[in-house]
Amino acid sequence: MKKKEDVNDYVTAHDAAQMLALKMGRPIRPDYISKMAASRKHTIRTARFRDRQMYHREDIAACTVGQKRVQLS
Repeated sequence: MKKKEDVNDYVTAHDAAQMLALKMGRPIRPDYISKMAASRKHTIRTARFRDRQMYHREDIAACTVGQKRVQLS
């Protein structure tokens, strides 16, 4: 039997960005969370609750985000 998902296991993109920003020590934008979830590089479980896309708290906590590369011209 499948375990029922708890709403409290999921966070919004804004809360997920704040969690990653505290972990990484630099700002993370909420729209980057949805890009990470859509990519195959990170496995982030998603769910729709009412009209919001939610992201699994443990998957966000397990993610790491590298530094943005700056091109020198």
